[in-house]
Amino acid sequence: MDSSNPLEDARAAVAAAAARVAELCRSLPSADVPIPNSEWTVREAVVHVVFMADVYAEIAAGTPGPIADFGVATVARRNADRIADMPESDPGKLADLILHAAGRFTDATANRAGADLVHYVEFSPTNIELTQLAGILLGEFVIHGYDIAAAVGAPWPISTRDALAVLAGYAPIFGWVTNPDTANCHNAGYGIELRGGPRFTIRFVDGQYQLEPPDTGPVDCTISADPVAYLMLACGRLTQWEAIALGLLSAAGQRPELALGFTKLFVYP
Repeated sequence: MDSSNPLEDARAAVAAAAARVAELCRSLPSADVPIPNSEWTVREAVVHVVFMADVYAEIAAGTPGPIADFGVATVARRNADRIADMPESDPGKLADLILHAAGRFTDATANRAGADLVHYVEFSPTNIELTQLAGILLGEFVIHGYDIAAAVGAPWPISTRDALAVLAGYAPIFGWVTNPDTANCHNAGYGIELRGGPRFTIRFVDGQYQLEPPDTGPVDCTISADPVAYLMLACGRLTQWEAIALGLLSAAGQRPELALGFTKLFVYP
C-alpha cells in the first residue's frame, strides 16, 4: 500500500471492511440464506469471520496461531467446530459481533510497528509481520463479504488498494497451502506482476515454495494480473478463463503455458 505506515492503512481497511459486512448483515431479514457455490449460509460465513477476527486479535497479542496443519480437512473441521460453538442467527446481533471482533483486532494492533513479528502457525518457526497479519484478516472480511453480497444480490466492490493489502498478507503463507499432488517435485520460476502494484517472484525448487524479490533470477513464466482478479482467482471466486476473457490475466515468457496450472499448485483452505 502506498503509505508511510502500511499497518495503519491495513487496520483502517479492516475496520472499514468489517463495517461494510456488518451493515450488509444488519440489512437482512434472515441470516439463513445459502451462499452460491458454498456449503455455508450467510450466518455461517459471518460466524467464521467473527472467530477469525478474534483469533487474529489473540495472535497479534502474542498467542501463537491455533492451526498447525493447513490441510483442507483440518481447516474445514476447525471451521465447523467454531460455527457450532456460536448458534447466534439474528442478523443485527451478528452485525454487532462483527464490529466487536474487528475492534478487538484493531485494539490489539494499536500503536504497534508493522514489522513486529507474530507467530501465525502453531509449531512452526516461521513468523509473519503484523502488517501481513492485518492483510490476511482483511481478506477474511473482503472475500466473505463478497460471498454474503452474492447470496443476497448486493453489490460488493473490491478496491485495488484492499486487494493489494490482502495479497501482501497472503504472499508469505502460500508455502503452507501448496498442493502436495501438483507441486510435488515441481521446478519452475514465476514472475508475478500485479498491475499498478508490486512485482515478486514465486519459485518452486523440487516442490518447495520460495518467495523472492523481483529480478533475483530467471523465471520461466511471467504472469500479469489485475490485483482484484488475482485475489479472486487465488481464493477460487474467479476462474482463470474468466480472468483471461476479461483481459485481467495474461502470461508471457519462455513457458507461458505454466500459467494455466499455477493456481493448481495451491489449495485455498
